[in-house]
Amino acid sequence: MDKPRSNVFIALVLVLLIIAAILAWVTGSNILSGAPVTANDDAKPVSTKAVPSASVRDNQPSAAPDTTSTPEPTAAPKPTTAPESDARTLDESGSIMSQTGANINMRVDWHITSASNKELTLDVEVYVISYAINAGEHSGSIRLCGKEYSFISEPIINDDNSAKHETLIYDATVTIPAAVGETVAVPISAKWDFDGMYGGIRIGRITAESTLTIKA
Repeated sequence: MDKPRSNVFIALVLVLLIIAAILAWVTGSNILSGAPVTANDDAKPVSTKAVPSASVRDNQPSAAPDTTSTPEPTAAPKPTTAPESDARTLDESGSIMSQTGANINMRVDWHITSASNKELTLDVEVYVISYAINAGEHSGSIRLCGKEYSFISEPIINDDNSAKHETLIYDATVTIPAAVGETVAVPISAKWDFDGMYGGIRIGRITAESTLTIKA
């Protein structure tokens, strides 16, 4: 082989070698890119928690209300009762006197009026009737419609002997059940323990009592 041909052959071989080297480098890079990656012990695992999907709104129309059912009847309001008016006007009064036989006695003044269509009002006042008198405290009581009220009278001092005097020693007010048109009995009984001498007569307990009959 002559020298010029050998030089061409050598150059051709070098070109082939260079091409082969380039192909080998390219192929090796592709192979390395698919190699497994070594795990990193410090890397945090990716969360595997599933994300809930949003609920789907049901766009179907709601059922129409049942208008065929019969509504429950409501109770009719009770009529209000008008307040009672006082259909009666009762006004009666009088007095009850004791009978001691001396110039000292006890008088009970009573007064009955209508309080309402169901009740009456009874007012009483108890007096000592006498001429001149000098008396200390004395106990007494009055029973009205079965209920008794006790009291202690204040001292009574009066030097005027020219006329009789009346001294209030007790008063009270009670109510009596009584419907319109009803006839009721109202017992009244008063007692006063004088227990002394008056006008030369020994006087013990002074009593005035009676039972009233009232047409309500």
